[in-house]
Amino acid sequence: MAAQLHLQIVSPAQSVMDAAVDMVEIPGLEGDFGVLPGHSPFFSMLRPGIITVTQGATKTRLFATTGYAEVSPEGVIVLSDSIQDLSSISREQAQEALEEAERDLSHAEDANDKAKAEKKVDAAKALVAIL
Repeated sequence: MAAQLHLQIVSPAQSVMDAAVDMVEIPGLEGDFGVLPGHSPFFSMLRPGIITVTQGATKTRLFATTGYAEVSPEGVIVLSDSIQDLSSISREQAQEALEEAERDLSHAEDANDKAKAEKKVDAAKALVAIL
């Protein structure tokens, strides 16, 4: 059996994944990166995008918004504000989320609300582009 790495993916709402995997690809702020067992340690902020988890012949695709990934030779911990299985999201749902985020942005009353709404718009635009 080939070496595997321990992957934990967590959002505030739930533990999404806690498993031994062959590889994970993550949308880092500086670009996408792949992690295999024995990877050098590093830390990366996430940008909205797809996390692809490879377990044997199975690939799971998850959409993540902002957060971070901590990589060590033993594994990866991904913490994200929101994570969804890409197969459970329709293009129509993504478009509705974008429209709602844009409404929130247009109604933002202060700089803090505007910053939060801009993050939602960026994540929704990324999801629509992916789908």
